[in-house]
Amino acid sequence: RAEGHSIVAISPGNYGLEFMKRTYGYDLERSVKCSNFIGQTIDMVKELGFSKMLLTGHIGKLIKVSGGIMNTHSRAAAIRAGAEVTLLREILDCIGTEDAVDRIKKAGFLEPAMEYVMEKMEDHLKHRAGGGLEIECMVYSNDIGLLGVTPGAVALLKELLEEKE
Repeated sequence: RAEGHSIVAISPGNYGLEFMKRTYGYDLERSVKCSNFIGQTIDMVKELGFSKMLLTGHIGKLIKVSGGIMNTHSRAAAIRAGAEVTLLREILDCIGTEDAVDRIKKAGFLEPAMEYVMEKMEDHLKHRAGGGLEIECMVYSNDIGLLGVTPGAVALLKELLEEKE
């Protein structure tokens, strides 16, 4: 903010920053890692006077935001998408979110599940941000890549990329 930027890119960790660099060529030096403190980071972004924030992270970390957890479950998304009990049991047995995402994809429910997840994330992020801060989100998995975005995320990413030039 001290450098005059009004948009900030946030990620819970190095994986999100690497995803931005690898996928979009985004300059990691202008990104901020927030670890598990997503809610507090949103508060600080507002306090510092940023007008826009793009949150990018791995599904394993950001899925918690869809449940309103700001201090960082893919299971509810599959249920909402209409998954059968057999798939839900498989998901419950998964060790990590990459495996759960893979099973949901193979069963044909990934797109509707991610639509639900992104809708919930958007609701919770915008509620936490309140007025005055445009906040968008991009979620990816290591195996598949980009899984979902909130409606204004792509446009905000374009702004970030243009701002760096």
